[in-house]
Amino acid sequence: MKKILVLGGVGAMAGETTVDLVKTSDFAEIMVADIDIAKAESVTKTMGDERLRVAKINAESIDDTAELMSGYDVVANGLPRTYCENAIKAAIIAKVDMLDLISPHEETMAMDAEAEAAGIAVVGGVGITPGITNILAKLGADRLDSVAQIDIDFAAFRSIAHSPGLLHVILWEFDPHTKDRFYYDSGKLIANPPFSGARTVDFPEPIGRQTTYYVPHGESQTLSKNIAGVQRVYIRGCFPPRAMGLVKTLHDYGMYASAPVRFEGREIQPLEFIRHYLLNSAEGDQTDIWGYSVQVEVTGRLSGNRVVCRFVTSHPPMETWGGQRAYAKNVGIPLSVGAQMLAEGKAMKKGVDGAETMLPAEEFINELRKRDFVINESLIYL
Repeated sequence: MKKILVLGGVGAMAGETTVDLVKTSDFAEIMVADIDIAKAESVTKTMGDERLRVAKINAESIDDTAELMSGYDVVANGLPRTYCENAIKAAIIAKVDMLDLISPHEETMAMDAEAEAAGIAVVGGVGITPGITNILAKLGADRLDSVAQIDIDFAAFRSIAHSPGLLHVILWEFDPHTKDRFYYDSGKLIANPPFSGARTVDFPEPIGRQTTYYVPHGESQTLSKNIAGVQRVYIRGCFPPRAMGLVKTLHDYGMYASAPVRFEGREIQPLEFIRHYLLNSAEGDQTDIWGYSVQVEVTGRLSGNRVVCRFVTSHPPMETWGGQRAYAKNVGIPLSVGAQMLAEGKAMKKGVDGAETMLPAEEFINELRKRDFVINESLIYL
C-alpha cells in the first residue's frame, strides 16, 4: 500500500490538499508535515482519519527534509515558494516523486537532469496557476491542428494577508526586483515591469470584469517549450481591486526600495513594516469575495480555420463552498489530484517540468469536475 507525505499539510493552501486526500484517496498513510506541530495534531485529530500521521518539518535543511521523505511513494509540497528548491533537492536525494504548488522556475528547471538521473518525476506548479492553467493550455492545444498563441488570465480573490506565504506571493508578483515576469514571443522570453500588459477580462460573477497584468508565473517558460509550434505565450493576473490598489500604491511610492529609512533614530525597511502591519491587523485579512477564476485561450488553426479554444473556470458560490475555503480549494485540490496520479504511475516522464508534459490533461480535468469545479469550454471562429 502506498504512502504520501504532505509538506505544509495544514497550511492555508495545502490544508485543502490534505482534506481532499482524506476524502478521495486510497493511500495507506497520509503523513502531514508542518512547522506548527500543535496545529497539525489538532487539525488531523479533528479529521478523525486513522491514516493520518503528523511530523515536524525543518524546510531549511535539505538533508533533514530528504530523511523525512525517505520511504514515501509521493511527496506533495505545499510549502511557500522560498522552499521549492530545497524540497526538490531533497526529493532527488530520497528518490521520491514529488509535486508542488508554485514551481517550476529557472532555478528548479535547472535540476531537470538530476531528477531524471534519480529516476523521479517532479511536477512543478500543480495548483491553479500554474497548474490548472497548464493543463487547460495542453488540452486546448490537443483540440487544434496547430497552435500560435496562448493567453492565460487569472483572478485570485482573497485577502492580501491571509497568511505569510500568501502575502509574500502578492508582494512578489508586483515587486520591481522580480526578474522573471516574462512573456514569450518568437523564441524569446521577454521581461516586463510590474503593472504592464494591461488586459480587460470578463470573469464569471461574482468576480466580473477585471484588469489583469503580466505576472512572474512559470507558464510562459514551460508552455513555450512544451507546446509544439506556439509563437507567443502571455500570463497575466490580478487580485481584488482593494489589494491591487494597495500594491500599486506601494510600487508608485517606491516602498519596494531595498534601502532602509531612518525613523525616530532607528533604521526600518518600509516593506518589512508594511508586511508586519498587514499580518497583524484585521484589515489585512478582510475581503468581500473569496474565489478564483482562470481564463485560458489557445489560438491556432482547426481544419484550415483560425480559431480560439477558450476555457473558463469557476466554482460553487463561496457561501456553499466553504466561505474563505473557496479560494484555497482552487489551489489545494489540484495538488491532491496530481499526487494521486503520480501514485498511480501516470507521470508521463521523469525529470522536472510543468504539469502539461507530466500529467494526462483530460483525466486531470475530469477529476476536477468530480470535485465541483466548473470548467466551460468554447470554440470561437475568427
